[in-house]
Amino acid sequence: MTLLTQSENLSTKNAFMRLTCGVGMTAFGIGRISRNPNCTRGRMMIIFGAMKTAEGILKYCPTKAMMSSTMQSAVDSSMTSAFGGQAASIIPNIDQLMKDFAGGNMNSKNSDSQNSDSKNQSNDQKKNNNNSQASSSTT
Repeated sequence: MTLLTQSENLSTKNAFMRLTCGVGMTAFGIGRISRNPNCTRGRMMIIFGAMKTAEGILKYCPTKAMMSSTMQSAVDSSMTSAFGGQAASIIPNIDQLMKDFAGGNMNSKNSDSQNSDSKNQSNDQKKNNNNSQASSSTT
């Protein structure tokens, strides 16, 4: 027996939300079917709810995996055609930018703001030291 292993492509928060919404959709669909056994909308809610529940448990969304691979191949082909085959040096940078953008990686911006905050604090300390020295020399 061979087990298929897929890499996770959902974050923990995203998986939890899919699990929660999937259970809710399934319960809502069961409620609709219990009132009207021929309800197509209730059956569809159960099917989609079960699908979202499974995605939440496995932390893997096949639709997202298909879309990301399609996007990556589209970007690669357009970069190759746009730069006449010289995209080999550009594509790794674009891959990193896409990962940073998709993951919300803002570390470089945060570190810049932290550096400016520490500079402002050190400037404030210098001003306070100069003011205290000036007041002590006048007395």
